[in-house]
Amino acid sequence: MRICFAALIIVPQIALGANAPAWDCRLEGAEWVCGAPPQNTLAEAETAAEPAPEAHAEGAPEQKQPDRETRLRSTSNVPLEGWTCTPDPTQASWRCKLIGPDPQGKPRLVEAHKRAWFERPQVFSPENEQDFFRLVQLLPEDPWRAYCQGQKIKAQPVPSRAGLPLNLEADYSQSLGEGLTFFSGNVKIERGPQKLAADALTYDTDLHILNAFGNVIYEDAGYLFVSDSVWLDLEQDQARLTHPRFILANTPARGSAARSRFESEQLSRHQQVVYTTCPIGSEDWLLHAKDLKINRASGLASGHHVWLEFMHLPVFYTPYFSHPIDDRRITGFLSPSLGRSSTRGFDVTLPFYLNLAPNYDLTLIPRVMAQRGFMAGMEFRYLLPNSKGHLAGEILPHDSQRGTTRGQASFFNQTQIDPYWSALADLNYVSDSHYLNELGNNLSLANRRQVHSEARTEYRRDNWYLLGRLENWQTVDPTIPDASKPYRRLPQLFFAIDQGLAPWALGHFDSEFVYFQQDKRVDAQRLHLRPSLSFPWRTAASFLVPKLSFDYTQYFLQGATFGQDSQISRALPLASVDAGLFLEKDWQGFFQTLEPRVFYLYIPRKRQDDIPVFDSALFDFNFNQLFRENRFAGYDRITDANQLSLALTSRLLEESGEERLRASVGQIYYFKDRRVTLPGQAVETEHWSNSVAEVNWLPADKLSVLSAVQWNPNRKDLDRGEVLLGYKDTDDRIANFGYRFRRFAPLLPGVPFNLAGDQLKILDGSFRWLVYPGLHAIGRWQYSLRDDITLDSLLGVEIESCCWRLRLIGRRFIRDVNRTEDTAVFAQLELKGLVSLGKDVDQFLERTVRGYGTEDWLY
Repeated sequence: MRICFAALIIVPQIALGANAPAWDCRLEGAEWVCGAPPQNTLAEAETAAEPAPEAHAEGAPEQKQPDRETRLRSTSNVPLEGWTCTPDPTQASWRCKLIGPDPQGKPRLVEAHKRAWFERPQVFSPENEQDFFRLVQLLPEDPWRAYCQGQKIKAQPVPSRAGLPLNLEADYSQSLGEGLTFFSGNVKIERGPQKLAADALTYDTDLHILNAFGNVIYEDAGYLFVSDSVWLDLEQDQARLTHPRFILANTPARGSAARSRFESEQLSRHQQVVYTTCPIGSEDWLLHAKDLKINRASGLASGHHVWLEFMHLPVFYTPYFSHPIDDRRITGFLSPSLGRSSTRGFDVTLPFYLNLAPNYDLTLIPRVMAQRGFMAGMEFRYLLPNSKGHLAGEILPHDSQRGTTRGQASFFNQTQIDPYWSALADLNYVSDSHYLNELGNNLSLANRRQVHSEARTEYRRDNWYLLGRLENWQTVDPTIPDASKPYRRLPQLFFAIDQGLAPWALGHFDSEFVYFQQDKRVDAQRLHLRPSLSFPWRTAASFLVPKLSFDYTQYFLQGATFGQDSQISRALPLASVDAGLFLEKDWQGFFQTLEPRVFYLYIPRKRQDDIPVFDSALFDFNFNQLFRENRFAGYDRITDANQLSLALTSRLLEESGEERLRASVGQIYYFKDRRVTLPGQAVETEHWSNSVAEVNWLPADKLSVLSAVQWNPNRKDLDRGEVLLGYKDTDDRIANFGYRFRRFAPLLPGVPFNLAGDQLKILDGSFRWLVYPGLHAIGRWQYSLRDDITLDSLLGVEIESCCWRLRLIGRRFIRDVNRTEDTAVFAQLELKGLVSLGKDVDQFLERTVRGYGTEDWLY
């Protein structure tokens, strides 16, 4: 027992004469815990001088504490003046008794709130909430104000306090001898980021230990605490707090504990913890833990007997729990994924993450599908000095419906060999053509028809480019015939260079060698060379670019049919002239531009019907197609051309440069027929191409109009048209509605198949709308007018508060050419700052609802 206890007993009136509170101590296990009662009168001090059980070594040897801890007498049995109230058994009112005079001068009845049967008492009492408000007032601003608006809180670095001086202020001080000093009245201590305020404290200048009590506020390493009492060892950098209420400003989060013990700047232990990121006054979700250890050095918080409640209902329990407190990775379970579909039934995935090393990890992905069985999956990721990649796979040993083993595998690697050389491998495989539709992710909008794999290396330096590639396509659409399956490229070599030959001349050279291979079809080697020379002339208001090219292609066929040459060559010259003007004027507060452009192209006709088609197809006709040198993609067909493109673009620009309107119109005049065609395609004899018009218009800051039409002058009818109206007032109010029309349409991206075969008429609408504070409705509808069928539809709700978000989405869509319908339900619960349960639907909504999650949504 240190002499300071004796000093307090002998001179109670001196030590406590300046309104210093008496001690309230109790024995917890092998340790005395001392605090101050709310009343602080001279009568109490005199009572406290009466003999009381002492915590000395002789009386309780098993309860001996380290010599560095200050011990105080217990006054827990001293009656205090004022009202003492307890609830009566009916929970309808309070039973109160008065000791001494009433602090407010008269007795009164305090009515208690009668809880309904379904209510549970608040975990944080009104007094706790007032403590949280006090802590928030100490901060520069309320951290929940920005957090609840979706803004990220920037973590402030915590400076080291090693070697910093201790500053102490108080209204009153009293030396008690043996290096012990008593302070009271607005006591404040500061040592760098470590701060403490209290009504009173004792400070041992020899051991650098202090005991604070009475309205204690403690700040350390990003934490803010209100506590009944604080024991602080400044030399060992340790602290103990009794019944602390805390706020983590950088998260932000708040909570309470029965006791907290800081063993160093990096390590703390807490008992009977309650934690939440919900703002003051809200207990929508709470995390409870019997004990919790926070290790800043390892970046890990771990606890025992942890349970989670959401909306006052327990939803999860675990005997052990660990969670990262920063960006470092740790081994443990990841958020589960929950869903349901008509092809799989209930679908549950519970990934387990293994942090094997700082630069590689492994995720085990067990998955249970009610209608399919158990699937095992994994993903291995690695990061090397010059490479990064992953290896993933999943296997369904026995599909309950198909009775077979099914699975998929993928490998991705990207390597930067040096500043100019790079390599990439992207390999993918599925066990059967129905795998993606039946077992894939229903959040994907596009029905994949091919699984692509490639391995390539590239060299880029200034104006040089070299590519070497191996490429394979696995067809997963059973309706695609063998004759239409894409060729493999084993390999493809491509080289290109741009070289300035003079101030007025630019040389360009393209070359490619490909070996095409496909089962049951003709294989071939193709060599393609194209040197070109252009003479660009440009000013601020005009440009003129004449260009000459020579195209040579050589084929070496393997497995040619009877009568087909095994070697075929083709040589063609190309000539083009591209010219335009940029005119500008002020117009009603805008800058209006007028940009006429002409493009002439000449390519003589060369018969190419004897050349098989390996990778060529017609480009989709649009405004940009007016200025291409070839209407075919790939090199198996080079168009014959004697044509002139005429185009006009006009823009309205604000003074800031923002574009309010862009309108373009153009058409091609053909001087002769186009006789070079793909197999099955008729010769094109029209003199005029379709007239193409495109308009992008922002009539207001929140509105956009996108429109494109193609007028067929020969039939005097529309071949294609689309219009899309968009409204966006932040992410809370987004609405889109569009109509697409196409005659003689091939398959289009985003449309599973062409239902009519010769015509496409589709309505497409989507929205995300705030219908009530914190409640969004989400929907999308894609409908074929021609066939009177819904292609894709979804409807969902998104309920969001400051500290949690719940998404429920139901989807119904056509998943194959047989019009097979599939339904799926997705749920996601995100407890902000803690965990997200369910499928991540953000990317899905970005693809589904135009304008969601992006600022650049206008065009």
